Amino acid sequence: MEPGERSRRSTVVVAGDDLLFSDRIAARLAQLGYRPVVVRTADAFHEAVLHGPAAAILNLASHRLDALAAIRRAKADSRARGVPLVGFCGHADEARRAAAREAGCDLVTTNGAVAARLERLLGSLLSAPL
Repeated sequence: MEPGERSRRSTVVVAGDDLLFSDRIAARLAQLGYRPVVVRTADAFHEAVLHGPAAAILNLASHRLDALAAIRRAKADSRARGVPLVGFCGHADEARRAAAREAGCDLVTTNGAVAARLERLLGSLLSAPL
C-alpha cells in the first residue's frame, strides 16, 4: 500500500458546525488511530470526500451545513459515492434521521451513540459492504 493510500484509508471527515461536538469526535478519532479532517461547509465536505477517506461523519442538525444536501451530492458523485457516511442527530429527531437514510446516508444514529460507541459504529460500517 502506498503511503498516500494508507493516509486516505485512515482519514475520517467530520462535518458539522457544532465546534464542541465536532472537536470531541475528532479527538476520539485521533485516539483510535484515525486522522480526522474537520469541515464546516457543504463545499468543504464534498471536497474532502473526493479524496477517498475511510468514512465521513456528519452532524445532521448543523445549521450552516446542509447535511442532507451534502449526503445527496456525495452519493450522486461517482468519485465520492463509495465513501461510507455516518449521520447523527438528537434521539428525538426521527424525521431528520429518516430523511438522512432517504438521502443515502449509510448509517444514521443518535448523538449519544456517536459519543458512546464511535469505535464500534465505525468498525461495523467499515466492515460492511455498501
